[in-house]
Amino acid sequence: MKRIKSIGLMVLALQIGQAELSAAQTAAPSAAVENLMQQAQQAIDAQEYIHAVQLLTRLTAMPEHAYSARAQELLGNIREANGQLAHAKAEYETYLQKYPNGDGAARVQDRLNGLLSGASPIPQNPPAPSIATAAAPGPAAVRPAAPRRSAAQTAATADAASTGTTVKDRGLFTLTYRYNEGTTEITELVPDPDEPEEEDDTFENALVAGLNYTRIVTRGDREMRLTFSGIADHDFEDSESDLRLSEAYVAFEDKVSGGVITVGRQRLDPRAIAYRTDGVSLRWPTGGVTLGTVLGRVVESSRDDFLSGDRWLLGASATWEDLGGAGDLTVYTAMERDGSLTYRHALGVEYERSFDRFSLYGNAEYDLKFQEISRVLLTGAATLENSARVTGRLSYYRSPTLNLENALIGQTADTVDDLILLFGEDAVEDLAIDRSAKVTTVGLTYYGKLNETWDLSLDGTLYHNSGTPASGGVAAVDDDGVRGYYGVRFTGSDIFRPDDRVNLGLRYADAEDSSLYVADGSIRIPLGDHMHISPRLRLGYRDMDDGEETFVMPSVNFRYRIDRTTSLQFDAGGRWSDRDTATTSVRQREFYLVAGVSKSF
Repeated sequence: MKRIKSIGLMVLALQIGQAELSAAQTAAPSAAVENLMQQAQQAIDAQEYIHAVQLLTRLTAMPEHAYSARAQELLGNIREANGQLAHAKAEYETYLQKYPNGDGAARVQDRLNGLLSGASPIPQNPPAPSIATAAAPGPAAVRPAAPRRSAAQTAATADAASTGTTVKDRGLFTLTYRYNEGTTEITELVPDPDEPEEEDDTFENALVAGLNYTRIVTRGDREMRLTFSGIADHDFEDSESDLRLSEAYVAFEDKVSGGVITVGRQRLDPRAIAYRTDGVSLRWPTGGVTLGTVLGRVVESSRDDFLSGDRWLLGASATWEDLGGAGDLTVYTAMERDGSLTYRHALGVEYERSFDRFSLYGNAEYDLKFQEISRVLLTGAATLENSARVTGRLSYYRSPTLNLENALIGQTADTVDDLILLFGEDAVEDLAIDRSAKVTTVGLTYYGKLNETWDLSLDGTLYHNSGTPASGGVAAVDDDGVRGYYGVRFTGSDIFRPDDRVNLGLRYADAEDSSLYVADGSIRIPLGDHMHISPRLRLGYRDMDDGEETFVMPSVNFRYRIDRTTSLQFDAGGRWSDRDTATTSVRQREFYLVAGVSKSF
């Protein structure tokens, strides 16, 4: 198994506005986030902009993830296209406040400048911008129903039908080289200082190619969608190549009835049903309720071969629109089985509602097999009179999600069947519950303007992991207590030169065994209309029960947009850290480089 990249872990620790510290900042987004972004892109493609705003608002209200910046930009695009210029201005300002060094910062600043100068907004029904890190959009298997089509939309469909067949292609190709090396020097201080031991490591040396492609063929009221999304990488250290297939499906839709059938590897929604499946799904609106069902093989990882899973997934859902006002309610159930064994049997409910200045989302799930609550999520976002935005979130979930396969954690058995032969089925179910920790998070975020030059953002998150008990020969994982993560950031524009963006931030993390303090400063310097450079410096100090650590992390980012569809990116940086305890002294020096090109079409 490859060593965990220490730079990635340190970068993650500095982004402590999120409580989920177990995944790196650059890790793939969760299934929940992927599903929401997929639905939002679908809604944009179908010109269902009200539904798209609801989905994107929910994405921006969630803890920071890989699509946060893109969702924020798209919110502004849609508001502007719909003529809601005041809303668009607020969304663009929020983007620049939160992501001054983001990929879309130049685009967003251009759009904001156009609005402030009175320039014409982007046209109605604009082509959806490509999503650099997202999979190509596609219909979800079981999902909340889209808003009803208006008379104007129905007429537009009829007009399109008279023109015959239309074909639309959209895609994104990325090619990225990643390199990360480091030197670790360890000195044992007990009983007497030894000569330091030095180790050189190459943590990553790989070329990664990604392709997201969608073809939409429309003829009259019928539409066919072909989607492929995958990544191929080659590790130069191990001379190994790997292929990860995220999606590969064909979907058929009847625009009159709203029915959709999808065949192939696909992501599912509601988000709790499964991450991916190789199978067939159906969505069918009828009598004010949208029904959905799915049958297929469970896909545990994008590295799985097609139809290689052992477990079958059967899921169903029903969605009621405009229930209790402008809200949508979905009730769903999902079961995973392998032969006579049931791995999970979930029953869940989702509700979402958007107001003029407030949006709300809730999800709760109960597992009928384990008779345990597996998840409760509640998020809300409010826009204040001064255009400031406040976001609150509360979550309780089992980690990993309740599943009979969790019983294998820490065991020497390779399969659940083997484990049942050792302990019995009832005992294995208890082991699965024991290995699923209870995680609770509470968070609050504020974004607002101090004046015409400076913006302020504040965030705080409390995080608790219950740990797991000792059972079945597996040692206990201790309760790590309540952790607190807090941050303040000031973002200024036009500070030293026109169109620059300055970020100054302080972050603090408090745990039972350590406290972390981080100062973070960066500036985005435009070098022309299509080019910018962003140097950054982070300084940190960690006070531990058994010692202390100091670190310095300089980095620089360079981006060049060749044209509307092609861009280059270079990132380089390092980490220098000194960690001293009563028994050891550790000196680490690391360097990383990321260089890539992206082409949308």
